[in-house]
Amino acid sequence: LYEFNRRRSSAPRQISIYKYKTQKGLFLNMQFCVERDVPVPMRDGVILRADVYRPSEDGKYPALLSRIPYNKSSAQSTGAPMVNPIVGPERGYVIVVQDTRGRFTSDGKFVPFFTEAEDGYDTVEWVAKQEWCNGKVGIYGNSYLGVTVRQAVVANPPHLKAAVAYLTGANYHQGWTYTGGAFELGFNHRWAIKLALGAVSGLAESEREIAKKNLTYAAAHLHESMSYLPHRNAPGLERELVSYYQDWLDHPTYDEYWESIDATQKASDVSAPTLDITGWQDLFSRGHIDMYNALKENGKEIPKNEQRLLIGPWAHESYMGYANDRVGDKVFGPIASSAAGFVGPFIFAWFDAWLKGETEKLKELPLVRYFDIGSREWTNADTWPPEGRDIRYYLHSAGQANTRFGNGTLLLDTPDTQSPDSYQYDPLDPVPTKGGRIQMPEVQEAGVKDQSVIEEREDVLVYTTPYLDKAVKIAGPVEARLFISSSAVDTDFTAKLVDVEPNGYCGNVTEGILRARYRDSMKQVNFMEPGEVYEISVDLWHVAHTFKPGHKIRLEISSSSFPRWDRNSNTEIQPCDATVGDMQIATNTIYHESEKESSLSLHVVE
Repeated sequence: LYEFNRRRSSAPRQISIYKYKTQKGLFLNMQFCVERDVPVPMRDGVILRADVYRPSEDGKYPALLSRIPYNKSSAQSTGAPMVNPIVGPERGYVIVVQDTRGRFTSDGKFVPFFTEAEDGYDTVEWVAKQEWCNGKVGIYGNSYLGVTVRQAVVANPPHLKAAVAYLTGANYHQGWTYTGGAFELGFNHRWAIKLALGAVSGLAESEREIAKKNLTYAAAHLHESMSYLPHRNAPGLERELVSYYQDWLDHPTYDEYWESIDATQKASDVSAPTLDITGWQDLFSRGHIDMYNALKENGKEIPKNEQRLLIGPWAHESYMGYANDRVGDKVFGPIASSAAGFVGPFIFAWFDAWLKGETEKLKELPLVRYFDIGSREWTNADTWPPEGRDIRYYLHSAGQANTRFGNGTLLLDTPDTQSPDSYQYDPLDPVPTKGGRIQMPEVQEAGVKDQSVIEEREDVLVYTTPYLDKAVKIAGPVEARLFISSSAVDTDFTAKLVDVEPNGYCGNVTEGILRARYRDSMKQVNFMEPGEVYEISVDLWHVAHTFKPGHKIRLEISSSSFPRWDRNSNTEIQPCDATVGDMQIATNTIYHESEKESSLSLHVVE
């Protein structure tokens, strides 16, 4: 496929691919035709261009669409993550791969998220009218390609019959650009630099070389670039080059800017059923859960009752390997492989059911299938979260829960009179990110990592259960409800669930953050009164994990994880605008006593 894409041509070409099947000892000849850079007009007159892979025999076929901002002629971008387009014709599909607006061969201006609904609608309807299409269209995509899926699905084009969304979002404020009100710095900074490098050619010649130099340096020194203060002025991310990045910083609250593109708010418009595929260590996993719940609550009958949810152990980078069964330090074996080699059969079974009428294949796809990270087992369920019960572990200490060597404990019993735990959060010396749901592979690896060194910092509170005498199996939401105070008007609170193994390995399971100014709502700011006690909820998202007998359950509480999330200056200043001189040290306190019962909530299944 790489050589085929490298020798590009706008004319239709007949290509023969020979595949050797060792189990039968036969050579099979597969032929298909490709048309390059086919113009597709949008409603506003802008022309987008697509490559069309179709069977060599004339006829009308169902079509699968993928819309991509990373170059439709890149073998890695089009073939590795989900569906290799040369496989489609062999299975009786036409595959259409399109450069999104303003990217590579397509005209117009690229603005992430905001044109994908209309462009997706128009492209689906254009595909359905072509002489090689039977009028049935599916759409698929991962990461930002999954954004184009979500937006096309909620736009509800009449000929869209099914969709597959893989490792992507739904609400692009919460769980993509921000989490708990904190800016997802590590991912968005890296992504913006990648996009900006592709936009340098559009600058005036006098500006081009300076921008290219700044971006090249930033790409090679990402941690240094992420540490630049004030962050808004980081070289290479100027408004004229990536205006949308500055827009994201201008809209830290969930306002009309974000609501207008929030797919979860448009679930009632959806007619096409969706197969959602995500991973527990993926940055965007929340989007799949949120969309699943939105369809369950507000969806039409078919998308509501026929949607499927597949959740593996994967991190975002996992999709780039055909047999990637490793997530951070943990190797889960062949049963947990990701990318096309694993999810491909699920995807084609899904489209065969809805586009070819092979509905019996739906029986092969459970309504929910998820991977338990602790037990390393796949489980089928009828709904998410599975049927179970919520339990609470309460925070206890003698006022010295700092570090894993302190006296913080997690117990099922409620606390009585206990001293609170305090620590100092210094934004110029933040707690470093180590693994987890991150997407910055040039800086560090995502997934499960040993947190023991992190837990030796004085600004990390650690609460741990005794050794477990029986397994605790969780599958569902995780929440930390904390009674807090601060010497600052604003600060952050992070919470991390950890599995402590008998050998001392402290593996992260899931984590979350809350920026205190958004404790009441993501729509408006409400600063704190220094010293006043508040009850807050830190959402650690969803996960499936079995804590085995002999292990311990641990909760870490702190106020930073850098560079995943931007640093709170502990002032009223928007963090992206804070300078070094604006940074202040905050004394943050966690209370656990009668009527101030800080706790960890877990959804336990049998």
